Amino acid sequence: MNRLAGRPVIVTGGGSGIGRGTCLRIAEEGARVAVADIRLGIAQETAELVRAAGGEAIAVECNVADEDQVAETVRRTVAEFGGLWGLVANAGTAGWGWIHETDLADWQFVLDVNLTGPFLCSKHALPHMMEGGGGSIVMTSSIAGSVIGPGGSNASYATSKHGLIGLAKQIAVDYGGYHIRANAIQPSGVDGSNWSLQQARGGGSRAHEDAAGRVAPGKGLARDPAAGEAQGGVRRHHRVPALRRCRVHHGVRGAGGRGVLGDVRVGRAEDGA
Repeated sequence: MNRLAGRPVIVTGGGSGIGRGTCLRIAEEGARVAVADIRLGIAQETAELVRAAGGEAIAVECNVADEDQVAETVRRTVAEFGGLWGLVANAGTAGWGWIHETDLADWQFVLDVNLTGPFLCSKHALPHMMEGGGGSIVMTSSIAGSVIGPGGSNASYATSKHGLIGLAKQIAVDYGGYHIRANAIQPSGVDGSNWSLQQARGGGSRAHEDAAGRVAPGKGLARDPAAGEAQGGVRRHHRVPALRRCRVHHGVRGAGGRGVLGDVRVGRAEDGA
């Protein structure tokens, strides 16, 4: 339907999981996609898939916790596409451990990627959206942003995902007058994410993810498949690849705004970037 025709959109964590599904879906709607990922190789693969389907895309290596790399990603996108209309702050990583067992370095790493990363992306994207007369920001939170699992298994992760919802709300309130929307989605698990990679590898070792694809802190603890369904509020949106379990949407709308990325729903399963 080309509801995003010609609109430049950055998708972080765009190399796999929800990020890749998002890139492909919004490209179907005519978006010009900047695929940003800490692993440039898989970002290039996603961009190639978009182009093979007739879309327009570039690949950018970006660690969202590094402000210089975030600023460069935004600069390259604006230079390539002539502006910036959308941001999908989807890159993320997994946490591990009870609070009393969590190292400060691990705690800080998860917050740097999952919360500071979207803040930095928004910080550098918003001026271009304001200049362009509007835009849309979507943040991949998690069902863990509302539902806390037993056993203290995700202290840093749940904290970061709660914070993302607050960040989306603040952006929606502050920038609605500039015709900029902000939404947070709250998904569960998806194959192809870092979380599913942790499961396949028998759990992480608390080693941080890097450009070689090693997985961030995580034990790969089991999750209750019924936990999210009990919350209700499930909405039927576009299905991204390899969807699993519950789909919960949490949306915040700016002044005069409607839905996520112009009502093109782009993700319902938790990504690990």
